[in-house]
Amino acid sequence: MSKKQISFCTVTFNNEDKITKFIENIESLKSELFETTLYVVDNSSTDQTVNLVNECSKRFNNIHLIVPNVNKGFGTGNNYVLPYLKSDFHVVINTDVIIPNAEVINEMILYMDRHPEIGLLSPKILNVDGTIQKLYKHNPSVLDMAIRFISPNLLKKRQAWFVHDESNYSEIGQIEHASGAFMFFRTKVFKEIGGFDERYFMYMEDADITREVNRISKAVFYPKVSVIHEWQRDSHKKIRYMLYTIKSMGQYFHKWGWKWM
Repeated sequence: MSKKQISFCTVTFNNEDKITKFIENIESLKSELFETTLYVVDNSSTDQTVNLVNECSKRFNNIHLIVPNVNKGFGTGNNYVLPYLKSDFHVVINTDVIIPNAEVINEMILYMDRHPEIGLLSPKILNVDGTIQKLYKHNPSVLDMAIRFISPNLLKKRQAWFVHDESNYSEIGQIEHASGAFMFFRTKVFKEIGGFDERYFMYMEDADITREVNRISKAVFYPKVSVIHEWQRDSHKKIRYMLYTIKSMGQYFHKWGWKWM
């Protein structure tokens, strides 16, 4: 049996502190079931990120670096690889995500092969300390976005519902809003929907693309495997990122309808 082809794409911006570790993690995933290609799209880094990717490409022959002239955001960055994809499955992944071992990828491949109706798989995503990041979400409403901005103590039952607390993150189920930190696509589905909507510069593009996948196939939360995410909530720390989020929220609700509650 020929190996499955898995393409990975990460979009970088001043990630010199993470990129080498990230690449080495991807390259450590050896399996009889799959082989990998890694695309790194650099969005105008001013640090040593590009140089470090080039250094890694001397050690590994499956790395492709793309450096656009202009930083047009996360979604557009990921879309630069669309013309090159010939893989069976395509992984959108942040540089701060660690895949514990090749069995994680093996299991997702086997599950997708058993369920051809699925176009996107979202695994359980863990913090470094092993606790669960609650990223198994319903489609957002204006209320859901507002209360998450204001306080984790506001309307707790509503917030628990929004992130499927009742599932204990142990149940397989259709997901309406998967995390862009790690998305395991069937490549033909990713290509059919045209990748990410490029109107979003940053934030909400993951909610949007999950809805696009669910239009033509299924997006599924799959907690049988997990990845580790060194999460940094920039949107809650810096005014600039808060403004990106607010703008993207407006674009999202304008496209999908203003659902207030």
